[in-house]
Amino acid sequence: MQNLKLWKYISLPWIIFTFIFFIVFFILAFTKDIDIEFLSSTYLLGLFRNTILLSFGSAFISMLLAVPLAILVTFYKFPGCNFFSWALSLSIAFPAYVYAFIFVGIFEYSSPVSEFFRNIGIILPSIKNIFGASLIMSMALFPYIFLITKVQLSSVGIKIFRAAKSLGDSNLSAIRKVILPSLIPAIIGGMTLVIFEIIADFGGVSTLRIETFTVGIYDAWFGYQSYYSGARLAGYLLIFVFFIMLLSKYFVEGNKMVAPKTAELVNKIELAKSKQIIFTLLSSLIFLIVFCLPLFQLIYWQLSDLSINLIDNLYLLINSLILGVSVGVSTIFFAIALSLSYRQSKRLKSLISISTSGYAIPGSVISAGLLIGFDAIFSTSITFYGIFSLIICLSLRFMTPAYNYSASSLTNISNSAENALSLIPSNSIKAFRSFYYPQMKSALFLGFMIVFIESVKEQPATLLLRPVGFDTLSTKIYNFTSEGQWEMAASPSILLIFLSLLFVYLINKNIDLITK
Repeated sequence: MQNLKLWKYISLPWIIFTFIFFIVFFILAFTKDIDIEFLSSTYLLGLFRNTILLSFGSAFISMLLAVPLAILVTFYKFPGCNFFSWALSLSIAFPAYVYAFIFVGIFEYSSPVSEFFRNIGIILPSIKNIFGASLIMSMALFPYIFLITKVQLSSVGIKIFRAAKSLGDSNLSAIRKVILPSLIPAIIGGMTLVIFEIIADFGGVSTLRIETFTVGIYDAWFGYQSYYSGARLAGYLLIFVFFIMLLSKYFVEGNKMVAPKTAELVNKIELAKSKQIIFTLLSSLIFLIVFCLPLFQLIYWQLSDLSINLIDNLYLLINSLILGVSVGVSTIFFAIALSLSYRQSKRLKSLISISTSGYAIPGSVISAGLLIGFDAIFSTSITFYGIFSLIICLSLRFMTPAYNYSASSLTNISNSAENALSLIPSNSIKAFRSFYYPQMKSALFLGFMIVFIESVKEQPATLLLRPVGFDTLSTKIYNFTSEGQWEMAASPSILLIFLSLLFVYLINKNIDLITK
């Protein structure tokens, strides 16, 4: 279609750049000499073990927490069920690295909590181990599974639930036989997201003293000044990420279950008074632990430290906003071009799909690839370009949600309407403004908000590529937590959390508008 040709030309630089990035990265990472003493087999085995145990352990605990809660608030009627339906997802506003230092501060040896338990003869075990880290990370990340499971529950439909009950099954039996099997793809998808978040995390695992690949990459880069060793680690991590993606796709494809959709509302199951009280108390306890406790602890630290510099925090907030807006605008622009080009050119479809898969790749991997790639091709560091290097990295990383929302909004456009448009003489810009943009507007805004908040929260890539003297809320949090200054880290953490909460609200509101 002639109306889309301009967008095809705009998308080509992105596609070419992405493929050059991957090719050059793999060539350099696996052909250049590395520090053999640093990357010993024992060290690599330890990184693999810790990364696998922490990521899969966190995903498993998150699943055990999220799935029963999603079923509980969706199918059962008890006091507060509507409130907990959205409130239990609020811990998603806490970046995992903020969650980690909060609970380390709460349970460290000199904390009031530890002192209280010691006074009554109980010695609390250390949480700086794989199990403790998995438990803490799962409390921060279980909303990924909780939210996607709730969406799947709404699409399964009450009709098949009632059909199972008409055959003599009880409520629990119907859920076990009919509902749970239909949730397998959603659960696996949610667990995969949790695994990716754990793999990409740096601040949280370093606070919890768990050496994963992300920590190894950072240590190689800044500790040993062994850049190609860091790139080799990033290459191993990227291969592991691709393996997880294939594994996830295999299990999802093998467990797909087609269920009739229905607009019929779920009549929630009535419970006895005693069970209603139990479910309300259980939901309240989880909400208090995963959201209220860490938030109150941050506020307590904030109030106990009177040396907070408001000007410094305002500077951090402005830098974070500049970064988030810049990445959001550039990512949405190319997402529009890629999604329209996907409709226009059959030859580019597979290339576009590959070039928009960056969300599964940790920020540390993309940063390492850009650093060695620019040095090899242009004989200069990408950091020479200042904040633009960081914008390029984060745009690569977060193109996936921007593109997915943009492309999905175009599926509502019929072929007949698009063919009719091609008969009207108009240029690509005019056709986009009058025909495509009205269809895409809400989805583009949603994609922008998601990219914005993810960019503001991103820590490892920002630490590796930020210009000298350019601090954001996420980098300042790391600076304080790496030195155990929990009170100093509270102020930027609160700003980041409330910024996240605002965007979580706007995202949910925008989703409601789209689905109406």
